[in-house]
Amino acid sequence: MRSSSQTRLAILGTMSDLHRQPIAYDLDCLRKVVADLAPDLLCAEITLQTWEREDFSQASIEVREALAPVIASTDIVLIPVAPTPERYTDFMPNSGSRRRLVRTFNRLLQWGQVQADDVQTVNGPWFGVFCHTVCWLTESLWTAKDRAAWERQNKELVENIVRAVQRDSGRRVLVAVQCQRLHRLISLLRTHDDLFKIVPYQNL
Repeated sequence: MRSSSQTRLAILGTMSDLHRQPIAYDLDCLRKVVADLAPDLLCAEITLQTWEREDFSQASIEVREALAPVIASTDIVLIPVAPTPERYTDFMPNSGSRRRLVRTFNRLLQWGQVQADDVQTVNGPWFGVFCHTVCWLTESLWTAKDRAAWERQNKELVENIVRAVQRDSGRRVLVAVQCQRLHRLISLLRTHDDLFKIVPYQNL
């Protein structure tokens, strides 16, 4: 039911292919969390063009195997907010020692994700610090062009979220994005606290 109160917005970090691993935060868990929260709007990492074509073959596993099926079976409205199809791992250096180091940091991040195991921990403060640190080290090895592209993509993603809120205020909005984006998006979204209140996903 639509509310006249301020929009509430929660961010849910996801973990790409690791949702297929034998951990508590698997695809079934992701589907259940989103279905149980039943947000009015679900902002997801998918481009408008992909959503309009209804071709999810190139979408992330979260969208393809968890979010899209929930959308199809509920009244949740999906809002495609990714400005481009590139994801975090697409910014891998082409070769050399930087590529090897990035692979090492990616394995470290995956280790931390597996250790975190469940949805509450992955979206909790200590893992947030760990993820932010590993991602900062990884991004320092990218080219200046790739860092600028990643920064621009995140800013445009936030702009798309803001536009969705402005079009339909007073809703409960869940933003589901890969955990590598969280430290970027949260700081950008906090500059729009006149439009919505950011809450933990459990309190949406």
